[in-house]
Amino acid sequence: MLDGIYAGDEQVFRFYPDGLVLDVLVRPAPTPQSGALIATWLRREDPPAGVHTARYTPDGGAYTFETRSHLSDEQVVVRATKAKDHLVVDRRDGGRPRRNLRFDRIYH
Repeated sequence: MLDGIYAGDEQVFRFYPDGLVLDVLVRPAPTPQSGALIATWLRREDPPAGVHTARYTPDGGAYTFETRSHLSDEQVVVRATKAKDHLVVDRRDGGRPRRNLRFDRIYH
């Protein structure tokens, strides 16, 4: 299972080993140095406003989940594949696919 905080540009995902994922936009784009600070407020207990929660499931070597767009009221389907120190993310916002997005691990 996945665990940790991963950032790709302004999008941040926090994965918990039990299948919970938190999804938020952070501006400016977070860096590895900001991971510990993000971990203090991006928690499963009482997530702040603007944080979407979802459940991820293993899917043939990847992890999939559905969330909502932060910018429009569209469903977002995410498929993340774990690499050594990052995730490779394919996502579909409405009907628009985006592939091979890199999400770096910024907190364990």
